[in-house]
Amino acid sequence: MDDEAGFGRISQTADPISSSGQQHAMEAPNELWEWLRLLNRRKALIIGSGLLAVALMALIIAQATPMYKASARVMLDTRTFTPVKAEAALSGVDTMNMGAIQSELEVIQSEFLIGRVVDRLGLASNPEFNGSKPPGFLDSSLAPIRELWHSGIASLLAPPRARAPQASPAAPTRNAKADDSDPGRRTAIGTVAGHLTVSLLGRTFVIVITVESTDGTMSARIANAIAEVYLADQVDNKNEANRRATEWLEERLAELRRNLQVAEEAVISYRRDKGLAGSPEGVVSTQTLSDLNQRYIAAKTRRIEKESRLVALSKASLNPNEVANIAEVANNATLSTLRQQEADLNRRIAEYQTTFGPNHPKVVQARAELASVRSRFLAATQSITLAIRAELDAAKSEEEELRAQVEKSSVMVGATSQYEAELKQLEREAQSNRALYESFLNRFKELREQQDIQRADARILAYAWPAGAPSSPQYKTGLFAAFLIGCLLGMAGAVAAEKLDRVFRSASQVEKATGVAVLGMVPLVKGSAGGLRSNIVTQVLDRTTSSAAEAMRAVFTAISLSNLDRPARVIAVTSSTPAEGKTTFAAALGGLLTKMNASRRVLLVDLDLRQAKLAVALGLKDRGGTIDEYLMGTKTLDECIHRHDVSGVDYICARADTPNAPEILESHAMKAALATFADRYDLVILDSPPVMAVSDARIISQLADYTIFVVHWAKTPRDVVKSAVAALLGVTDRVGIVINKVNLAKHALYEYGDYGDYYSRYNSYYGANPNPRGGSAGGGGSGAGGLRERPQAEPGRPLRAAEDESGIAKLKRIVPRVK
Repeated sequence: MDDEAGFGRISQTADPISSSGQQHAMEAPNELWEWLRLLNRRKALIIGSGLLAVALMALIIAQATPMYKASARVMLDTRTFTPVKAEAALSGVDTMNMGAIQSELEVIQSEFLIGRVVDRLGLASNPEFNGSKPPGFLDSSLAPIRELWHSGIASLLAPPRARAPQASPAAPTRNAKADDSDPGRRTAIGTVAGHLTVSLLGRTFVIVITVESTDGTMSARIANAIAEVYLADQVDNKNEANRRATEWLEERLAELRRNLQVAEEAVISYRRDKGLAGSPEGVVSTQTLSDLNQRYIAAKTRRIEKESRLVALSKASLNPNEVANIAEVANNATLSTLRQQEADLNRRIAEYQTTFGPNHPKVVQARAELASVRSRFLAATQSITLAIRAELDAAKSEEEELRAQVEKSSVMVGATSQYEAELKQLEREAQSNRALYESFLNRFKELREQQDIQRADARILAYAWPAGAPSSPQYKTGLFAAFLIGCLLGMAGAVAAEKLDRVFRSASQVEKATGVAVLGMVPLVKGSAGGLRSNIVTQVLDRTTSSAAEAMRAVFTAISLSNLDRPARVIAVTSSTPAEGKTTFAAALGGLLTKMNASRRVLLVDLDLRQAKLAVALGLKDRGGTIDEYLMGTKTLDECIHRHDVSGVDYICARADTPNAPEILESHAMKAALATFADRYDLVILDSPPVMAVSDARIISQLADYTIFVVHWAKTPRDVVKSAVAALLGVTDRVGIVINKVNLAKHALYEYGDYGDYYSRYNSYYGANPNPRGGSAGGGGSGAGGLRERPQAEPGRPLRAAEDESGIAKLKRIVPRVK
């Protein structure tokens, strides 16, 4: 079994076409080409959606009422906004601020301003605007679509924003209350607002006011009225703002005047109370304190120096040898002389002791002189110490006196600085009040001077004129947009259809999902009389050079070349579900191999004991002896085997609804029968039931040398195929997949580069004339297929399922006798 391991896996190279298909599947796909192929495959859906949208748009346009547009242009002032001038208080428009410009656009579209236009033109009594004109049926039904066309998709996704009416201060309250109670006026305001468009002209400060209605003249009148009312509203707002600003400034000036008087009086009183009225004493005190600090630091330094000298001298007095290191001692001439005398006496004493002995009179005299010298040296040193101590006392006295003076001066300067700081704070407050008072006074004067000189912040650049042609509906633009939107929706549907596609359409998809190699792809053969199985088999046998016949021969060639040492003699054909063409494929394959090579003996055995469709595929009226009858021993093998007239292939049919099918297939008689078939024929093809329907297919796969798994192209679900293949791989590892019923025209749209792509692209390569005796790519004799002709059994000896009576008796107990 070592030479069979891995048979049928993807790593096994079946033929050149299979190898090239696998290499193509391993290449990185081009995403752009994939999208173009998708659009090409679904072009019918895309174009159909576009044409349907065009038809709907044409119906809408045919029933729409012509509308006329008129536009007036208003230009805003481009002066620079200066907040310190009087114009800031007069509601001027900051044309450098886009937020302010957008606010002006909202003012033009406000309900208050449109209401003044409605009152000015009497639109509340016009049937076109007050809602008294009944709308048509189509207009009512297409209102949402028209709103989408004019306002965009956002108007449908989000509720429309309620525009609060901007009540003018100059408008009387009683008139506003009366207007709100008039439903005709409210309807007219809403109608005008719905047909009003206000926008900026490019990157300029020009506002375009566009009104659309069924009357071109009325559209121009409304646009001009809106522009004029907008300018008048600006002047009214400025006058009202001027009046309110003047009143507020008068009150504010009185308050600022009182604050300024209080602040100035506080400065004068503080100067007088603290004695700071113009005196420079603060400056003199500050300079004196600085000098005292410098003198105090110098005295403190001298004191520290004296203390250091005194401490060094006191330590040296304890050790005479270190006295010479003291600066006062080293620089004193008397002490230097005494130290020289002391050194000479020490030398003389040492010489005398060496010469005369320690008690000699000269030695004693020298020692007395040495004591006298040392006494004089000590007295001189003490006098120096007393002098340094006196200097230290003087330095300490000076330091204490200067410190007292510094402390006293610091207290005086601190008090003066605090007074001056408080005085400066009062002066700053007084100056601030004075500057604020003068600023408000200047603004008040400017407002009084410009109270009667007011103008709008915009002017009418161009008045609206009646349009000569309707602005909507736009036939060409509407139809083109409808077609474009329809095509986009069709593309979305096409992408959704591709993503939801759960069937196999190429060999690479099957191999990637199952891990089993694809032996070939058999094109769809459309037989006459409704596509019956017998007609399909007949067409394949009559056209032996067709693409379908060539695909079947390629399948057999791949199986033969997969294992030359041990060629497959018994081949089972199965599928995952019924109606995938496995029986038709098995019948056509057996008949084609026999017809193309007369020396090859092929036997078709129908082991689908549930349905038994082999007789239908071969177009037989009489089944003859069946496989269960042979296994039970009621008929001999020669009585059960028959020969097909068209192809010459031998076959054994089955009986539908055979009871105890799994027990029959697992019996010893079944194994003995297959051994007899393999010994008598070159090739035995077993038609098995579907894998997912019953367990018979897995039993048959164990008995066969090789199993062909048939998959219906673009129909069998992927999950079903993977489950069925996994079930087969659980019992055998010699499995190959055949994709059946491939629609070459549709498959060519995918351009997968597999078997079906070659069959569809080079369809003219395959001839249409039958060649019943010629060779084939899959085929001939003992060459490519590796099969040799088997001698027939002896004609006088009938063959049975088993030679031992025990096996036959056991089978009879399992299957009831058929009468």
